[in-house]
Amino acid sequence: MVITTPPSIFDAAVLARTLYTALGTEGWKLTIIGMGRRLPLKLISEARLPVSVALSNVSMELEAEPPGPVYIVDNRGEPAWNLEPPRTIIIDYGGTFAASFHDAKRVRGLGAPSLTYEAITVLYEFFVRRKSWSPDYSSAFSRDIRSGVYLARKVLEAIQVFDNYIVLEPSVIAFTLRKVYLNKGLLVDPDTFKLEVNVVDGAVEEHITLKTYSIRGLRSIGNIEVKFNGEVLEIHDQEGMAYRIVIDAYRRIACCASGLCVGTEEDDVNIPRLEP
Repeated sequence: MVITTPPSIFDAAVLARTLYTALGTEGWKLTIIGMGRRLPLKLISEARLPVSVALSNVSMELEAEPPGPVYIVDNRGEPAWNLEPPRTIIIDYGGTFAASFHDAKRVRGLGAPSLTYEAITVLYEFFVRRKSWSPDYSSAFSRDIRSGVYLARKVLEAIQVFDNYIVLEPSVIAFTLRKVYLNKGLLVDPDTFKLEVNVVDGAVEEHITLKTYSIRGLRSIGNIEVKFNGEVLEIHDQEGMAYRIVIDAYRRIACCASGLCVGTEEDDVNIPRLEP
């Protein structure tokens, strides 16, 4: 994306923030022309960009010819939903920079009078609304299907939002695994819980360790290791991989085997029917 002579740092910051929240840390570059050669600290602050992302993704000078196809944001242009995504989007507040791109298409979103918010709607159309993200449900696995279905339902109950990150409530997972393994002759006891969040790329790593004991004699058997990355819950016991529950926290769907998914009771009718 190339921005020329924005009316304020706020306008540039809003667009930088939109790129970061929509696309993450990679896959985009932002060039801002007409605000000096040094990256303003106020821009980083108002855009709430991590410094590392700002330094790698934002520049104040155009270093090379923008790759095509090139689209120019114009509230009188062709509707974005009729076009394929471009490689470069130009938001030319002054009106002279874009004139040199004779083969570029002019594109609009909602036809908003504000060029900044028109650019946001164009970005949304090309890079958010069309993004067909969903977890890889087919990778789900349960050594024991009946227990897997029960575990998948309880995992949905354990979903919590912590500072905008999806995590699982460890006490719910521990209690659920205690019931699952009690039927296998083992007593499960929670031992440690660790949560790591990379605030730059949004990666979440949740790790729960549980100790297992035989019901007869309470002999120590070993550990159960539980890992969750915001999408997949893996449970390993002494025999190896026991369960891989694939979760779509936003749609409240959890799959415990290929083709076998559950939702909250009121949402079960919306569960996708997957081929085994």
